[in-house]
Amino acid sequence: WHRLLEICAVTRCLILDEDGIYDPAHFNDRLLLGLKGTMSEVELHMIRARLIGGMLNKASRGELRLRLPTGLVYGPQDQVMLDPDSQVQQSLRLFFRTYRRLGTVQATVRAFGSQGLKFPRRMHHGPRKGELLWGVLSRGRAVDVLHNPRYAGAYAYGRRTQEFKRVDGSANMKWLPQDQ
Repeated sequence: WHRLLEICAVTRCLILDEDGIYDPAHFNDRLLLGLKGTMSEVELHMIRARLIGGMLNKASRGELRLRLPTGLVYGPQDQVMLDPDSQVQQSLRLFFRTYRRLGTVQATVRAFGSQGLKFPRRMHHGPRKGELLWGVLSRGRAVDVLHNPRYAGAYAYGRRTQEFKRVDGSANMKWLPQDQ
């Protein structure tokens, strides 16, 4: 914001808002614009903090509506229930039975592959959002299903956190210990 004000002052560009017209080349106008910018930043910070606080409060009560894994859907009263599609239910039941019988992820994936069985997944983004897709069961997908607490009937929020790198602005996901 302050760099923008400096550029505007050098180029003799005026700034207009609902309260008036400001000339960043004049000290008092630049001071007022700087204060307005700082107050806006504080306000955005407070709004974000309240939103996150509300989400955490809902999550602590188990009421925060999270994206469900394939095979589970929200019912009319926001209760989690099995997907009404019987093929999806059968595929998941077969997956868990096969894993229980064989004992390893790789053996389960091989069993699905050798029988030519497809595994469901729902699109979560884009124009095909919500659409059910059937594809080959990969090892990564199988591990994701086995590690997802929703299939065990557990509600989990905050299992990982984002850590931002200041230099390039990218974020890393960090898994937290179970006690946290």
